[in-house]
Amino acid sequence: MLATPGFAQDAGAGTAASDNEQAAATEDKKTIDLQGMVVTGNIEYRSHIDIPAPVLVYDQQFFAKFEPVSVGDQLRRVPGVAFVGDVGESVAPEMRGLGNGYTQILINGRSVPGIGNDRSVAVDRIPAEIIDRIEIVRSPSAEFDSQGVGGTINIILKDGATLPPGVIVRVGETWDKKTGRIRPNAAFSWSGGNDAKNLFYSLTLDAQKRFNEKHAIQEVVDGNTVGFAGAIAAHSNGHDLQSWNNAAKSRAASREEQGDTRESRDLSFNGDLTWLLSDMTSLRVDAFAMQTRRDEYENTRTYEGDGTVGGLDLQNPERKFEKTPMDEDSYGLSAVFNTSFNDQTDFEAYLGRNSTKGSTVKHYFKDTPDTKDKVKGTSADDKNWQADASVTRRMPGLAKSLGIDAATLKVGVQLKNKDRTFTESEISGLSKAKQKGTAGDYQYDENRFDTYAKVDWNLSSAVTLTTGVRGEKTRTSQNFVTTESTNGVADGQTRGSADSHAFMLNPSAHLQWKLTDADQLRFSVARTVRRPGVDQLVPSITLESPGDYDVTIGNPNLKMERALGFDLGFEHNIGKSGVVGVNLFQRNITDLIGMVRTLRPVTDAGQDPDDFPGGLYSFQNIGKAKVRGAEFDLSMPLTFMGMDHTGVFGNYTRLFSKRLNPITNRDTTIDDQPSYVYNVGVTQEIPAWKASFGASYQKQGPAYQHNSPGEMQSTIYGGNLELFLEKRLGKSYVVRLTGNNLLDSCSQQLEQDFAGDDAAEMMANNRAYNVDFMELERECSSPRWSLTLRAVF
Repeated sequence: MLATPGFAQDAGAGTAASDNEQAAATEDKKTIDLQGMVVTGNIEYRSHIDIPAPVLVYDQQFFAKFEPVSVGDQLRRVPGVAFVGDVGESVAPEMRGLGNGYTQILINGRSVPGIGNDRSVAVDRIPAEIIDRIEIVRSPSAEFDSQGVGGTINIILKDGATLPPGVIVRVGETWDKKTGRIRPNAAFSWSGGNDAKNLFYSLTLDAQKRFNEKHAIQEVVDGNTVGFAGAIAAHSNGHDLQSWNNAAKSRAASREEQGDTRESRDLSFNGDLTWLLSDMTSLRVDAFAMQTRRDEYENTRTYEGDGTVGGLDLQNPERKFEKTPMDEDSYGLSAVFNTSFNDQTDFEAYLGRNSTKGSTVKHYFKDTPDTKDKVKGTSADDKNWQADASVTRRMPGLAKSLGIDAATLKVGVQLKNKDRTFTESEISGLSKAKQKGTAGDYQYDENRFDTYAKVDWNLSSAVTLTTGVRGEKTRTSQNFVTTESTNGVADGQTRGSADSHAFMLNPSAHLQWKLTDADQLRFSVARTVRRPGVDQLVPSITLESPGDYDVTIGNPNLKMERALGFDLGFEHNIGKSGVVGVNLFQRNITDLIGMVRTLRPVTDAGQDPDDFPGGLYSFQNIGKAKVRGAEFDLSMPLTFMGMDHTGVFGNYTRLFSKRLNPITNRDTTIDDQPSYVYNVGVTQEIPAWKASFGASYQKQGPAYQHNSPGEMQSTIYGGNLELFLEKRLGKSYVVRLTGNNLLDSCSQQLEQDFAGDDAAEMMANNRAYNVDFMELERECSSPRWSLTLRAVF
């Protein structure tokens, strides 16, 4: 039955938390004004959630004191989430260290499109200012999309039905230490309702500039380098051969020094209206829009050497420049209708559309910033439609006949459509020399019909069981064009189309056992999937991949990777707000996707075997993997030590995985999965001064890549230290000074390369560990300080 405005919102948003708990949370918020939420000396902790599924919930107030810029910054503080890639960037989160489609990103419980072909979503674009809370779903129930082998991150946006009325204004500036540049940011949030209390609304506008300055040094060492043979014989990581801090003593065969600046401007809007049409019926409309404009500049100097100590020619560097403008626009519009047919039956209907459109154009220059060499560009337009309906039926009669306290059945259907257009182009050889480039585009259409049923069984006052099953039927069609060009002029095209269909039945069960008022045990089992990347499915061709004389083609008959997952967790509540939890998990993954050499000739891809004698490669389901780990998290005040105004939080996740690498025929880890992830923090309130301060430190372990026949890669990441100082000015203002990356964090990357004209030759050298050369790289980012003023009216 529709009890509160918050019930309508949260049910419509697909939140993982229970209806009763969210209704109670809504009533709590209604009794607090905005001053009590924003200008507060309270220390916030992880929320307590009373449901069988293993879900962690973090309210906006948990993150607020460190003034995160984006959802990416927020996710660095939650358990088990890692980020790989460039230093200073928080783009694609990886739950349990699993990325590239293993981690599902939802907004208000529904899937959102991303710009990448791997189905990833760039969360660094989503401003933290528009977020109400973040839910970490470790194992999904049947009403959630099954795509979440590593887990699901459900981002719940602000809404007027759960916010107290008023206005929040934020203005601030961020100062980059190494460049001295200052970037502004501002936000405006307005929430309220009418006098009759049957209409609620909220509006949030956010504008910010993000700036990341990176500097990297890369040294290449090979057979001419002093000490190289000994390092290879000892299977050394090669870092003892580098000389990052003193080029005059370098023994590298070549050395690159690169400056890389990335400047982004983000504009966003989030708004909603909720109408209480009656005591039993509500209608909610949501809209959001995000625009990102980003420019990347790279300035590279390359010095050649002979491998001896001090052998670099430091007087005559080769200069290269790159300029890459990137545009990305996203928007979403949705409506949720809720009603109750009677005291036992509720109905919900949803209709929504999300879209992301973006382009990247990379300009390459030689010698001077005005001497253009080539241009490469990509563009993508990804549109998603979703319509769903569900009926929830409380069944007291059935519960009584089974001798249990209560039973609730929820059944639903979902229709989804994904329409993606992707274009890639290259214009190379801007001189008169004959050059060959490739350019291609495709249209990918995915239609899904999903059904699910879920039953909540209150077996007793202490034991609750949720069982469910989800069926997902998928049909895809692809139309593609591959163009070969000479000096940017098309001289041939290959056109084609393909389609596929699949059906999967994914069951799940979650058990919650309240051992005491403060202790509970959870056990979950669920089948989840990882859908192939779009570029792996579309049978267009890529020339000179994976080797110079090879051709790669997509496979529309790829099956989804499947995983059977288990979670066992224990949680203990400490006082009113503290909580400590331990969770053990395992994922048994089958039908792993990998690149293999086919037995087909390259003529099947329309290519001349004299030009591409290496072979034709494609993607296939080739094996299995096992992922397991232990997760620990703590969030509590130190009241038991007599320190009522001191809070601590921390989490540690230990990760393990094993799969057979088809390139080396040896067991390896999942690519890019770190061995551990942790973060710890402390906050201290000083009531007499109306001030507080705190610190947070995040760190993740080394990660490895073995997915290329011609290289192996390992990366070590430095830690990130953050600080905040807060001063409250009366009841309506708060000033915060925050520092990020205060240890000038760096990553160190080692890449071992194996020679070969084609992939088969490279794989043979890889198996024999015949290293041709190694690339050693250190990449560092700049510390940043931000000053922010928040005002509440």
